[in-house]
Amino acid sequence: PDMPTTLAYSRKEAAEAAGVSEDTIKRAINSGDLTTCDPRVDGRSIQKVLVLRTELERWLTNGPRSN
Repeated sequence: PDMPTTLAYSRKEAAEAAGVSEDTIKRAINSGDLTTCDPRVDGRSIQKVLVLRTELERWLTNGPRSN
C-alpha cells in the first residue's frame, strides 16, 4: 500500500526532508523565514513545533517570506 503523505514535520524531520541541518531550520524559524504551526487539542497546544510540508516547500523554493 501507498505510504500516507506527511503533512507536517518536526524540526529534525524538516531538516532531513530539506537536506539541511537542524540548526538551519531553527535559524529560519527564529528569523521568521519559516513559519510553524501550533496544533491544539481541546483548545490546548500540544507543545510540539511542527512545520507544515507546504510551508517547507515554500521556504525551499521561494526563500524568505516577503513582508
